Amino acid sequence: MEKKCCVVGKNVKKLDSVIRATGDAKYTTDMSVPNMLFGKILRSPHAHANIKSINTEKAEALPGVGAVITWKDVPRVPYSTAGYPKHTISGILPVPMSYLEDKYVLDNKVKYYGEPVAAVAAADEKTAEEALKLIEVEYEVLEAVFDVEEATKPDAPDVHPGTRKNVADKVIKKGDVEKGFAEAYYTFEDTFTTVGQQHACMEPSASLAQVDASGKITLWSTTQVPFHIRRNIHEILGIPMNKIRVVKPPLGGGFGERQMLQYEVMCVSLAMKAKKPVKIVTSREENLSYSTQRHPAKMKIKTGFTKDGMLTAMQVDVTTNAGAYTGHSPYVTGAMFSKIPYRCENILFNAHIVYTNLPDSGAFRGYGNPQISFARECHFDRVAKELGLDPIEFRIKNFVRVGEKNPLALSSSWILEANGIEECLRKGAKEIGFYEPKVKPADKNKVKGKGLSVAMHVSGTSAEPDFSSAQIRLNEDGTLMVLIGSPDLGQGSDTSSAQVAAETVGVKIEDVSVFSSDTDFTSFDMGSYASRQSYVGLNGIKRAAQKVKADILRYAFEMNPKIHKENLDTVDGWVVRRENGEKVVKISEVAFYALYHSPDPMRIEESASYSAQNCPPALAAHFAEVEVDKETGEIKILQYVAAHDVGRAINPSIVEGQIEGATVQGIGYVLSEDMQYDKNGRLINRTYTDYKVPRALDIPDIDKFKSIIVESYEPSGPYGAKSVAEMGVAPVPGAIANAVHDAIGVRFNALPITKERVIAALKEKENK
Repeated sequence: MEKKCCVVGKNVKKLDSVIRATGDAKYTTDMSVPNMLFGKILRSPHAHANIKSINTEKAEALPGVGAVITWKDVPRVPYSTAGYPKHTISGILPVPMSYLEDKYVLDNKVKYYGEPVAAVAAADEKTAEEALKLIEVEYEVLEAVFDVEEATKPDAPDVHPGTRKNVADKVIKKGDVEKGFAEAYYTFEDTFTTVGQQHACMEPSASLAQVDASGKITLWSTTQVPFHIRRNIHEILGIPMNKIRVVKPPLGGGFGERQMLQYEVMCVSLAMKAKKPVKIVTSREENLSYSTQRHPAKMKIKTGFTKDGMLTAMQVDVTTNAGAYTGHSPYVTGAMFSKIPYRCENILFNAHIVYTNLPDSGAFRGYGNPQISFARECHFDRVAKELGLDPIEFRIKNFVRVGEKNPLALSSSWILEANGIEECLRKGAKEIGFYEPKVKPADKNKVKGKGLSVAMHVSGTSAEPDFSSAQIRLNEDGTLMVLIGSPDLGQGSDTSSAQVAAETVGVKIEDVSVFSSDTDFTSFDMGSYASRQSYVGLNGIKRAAQKVKADILRYAFEMNPKIHKENLDTVDGWVVRRENGEKVVKISEVAFYALYHSPDPMRIEESASYSAQNCPPALAAHFAEVEVDKETGEIKILQYVAAHDVGRAINPSIVEGQIEGATVQGIGYVLSEDMQYDKNGRLINRTYTDYKVPRALDIPDIDKFKSIIVESYEPSGPYGAKSVAEMGVAPVPGAIANAVHDAIGVRFNALPITKERVIAALKEKENK
């Protein structure tokens, strides 16, 4: 363990809390620049069609229109909507790179209802919308498929040529699964299905592009990956990177939706043609209908157990609906394999990625984990009960242990160095009263039940070494500037970054400012995804801060040569004697001396990088108590307890906020949210009136909604920290579904568990 911390581990107020609370934060949707045009997108009225002709003359002639672009006006350069660098991913793909790069900015073929066909930029939104109506498009309508079963039939139309009838396969093996089943005393099999889910960010997708007289492009965007976006613009439009600046203003949520390449290249293309700034903001309906969703999945699980309940083998067959483009589908589907936290030497994972004429599925908080954890934890709950085993003890005995191979390791030899899952289970069970007798509600139509679920998630990109960098400047008054490339999506990562910098350098938190996500000025970073900021990003910041601290001590020794340099330390804005804490000199005085008075003057400013050679898993145990109304089918969550092993909480209040926010997303996923399409592939529930995200009344009262932070201390983490942001959503479906089963004796193997499905299941149970 490291020395006692002064800033890390404290509930420091978020750096941006005041500007967000007062409305002073300027989001991309709020921004405007002089002479700005408004961009609008013409979308396909067909789910699958060739564009035979497109005429934009009338639209271009409309007064106030600055530019119109179609597939003829943009480079014919294919790209992947996932946006990953080409050379880093070829080894883990189930399809050749030529099939991964399957998307164009605009194309003469559309593959889903609402796919962009053209874009216009005009002086105001009304004129832009009028211009869209004047574009004449002739389509050759093709047969479309929306269901994975239909898409894989021999006579189905090809959505994604080059793969085996709309399918890309991925197989992952560990050990000998046949041997494992032969050793099993019991075998169990179940099938589960999950549906799509929308991100439902507070801020719709938006981009603002400006091109100056020198050809320099500045793009403001609702993105999680500014450096990826810069590279995408470079690769697609052929513009040198030094002519592209991508800035991420304050962001109203991301959750993986903004990890994708959205409309940035289209916006830049319009601005270049119009020779004026262009801003594109999608409507709420567009965001719900056409942005990426969580992968719908079908999962078949077969397990083998010894007589005393030890896991010997597991076979998982997963089919995911990728939508029209490959994007993240190979990674999301494959990631389900690496998120199995149980000790099992024999695993066979068969993944079938199916292309359909729907908007592509993509990255979403949890990245395949909510789907597979729902299936696995409901299956394991059934196994434990049928074997007469305590569900908590059953999980503990099968869970991976410290010193064993990290389950997140694919081909590496990573070892698990910290594991607080047992503490999570024990504390969570006590908090919710898991073993206490059920209390019957006064209403005879209502019954109660309790359920639990556990899960594991990454602290960065587990398939390969992950990378972040940071730059830290010490101003001559002793204040710090931290420059990082990973965007704060609203979750508070800038604040955690400031805490680590302050702790390491030895200054007060109020003396630290964080500047993030501007490709011209901040250090390179892969972006904000894969729960990587707390582990990979903060490790990079800590390394840079350690170098700054070393510089401070070097100059402090120069100022006080009678004190051995090894006896100096920093704390709370002072250089102090390590052995007794006696103050020697203020850090502000050292900074001023280094710049203006030293024989070897310098501005103390350091950069550092961190390439993760491990991916320590975050762990969680969730408990739910529900009340089911047998007459109406309503499921009410009475209590919810989420116990998380986060290694070390850099900022406990931020950690709790992340757990609670993710849990609420999970509640929506299991009880109400569903992407429903009509026979033409058009989203039916495309407004928040019909797409049911959780409201305040749908979650437990604040005194019944508990977050428990367990600190196992991860040796490789910054001050012992690992991730938290995505972990909170993964265990939710299993915990609630298991609680519902405990209440009414019916297992739901499909999401969402709606009132109608509850009533239907109860009727079926009565008729048996």
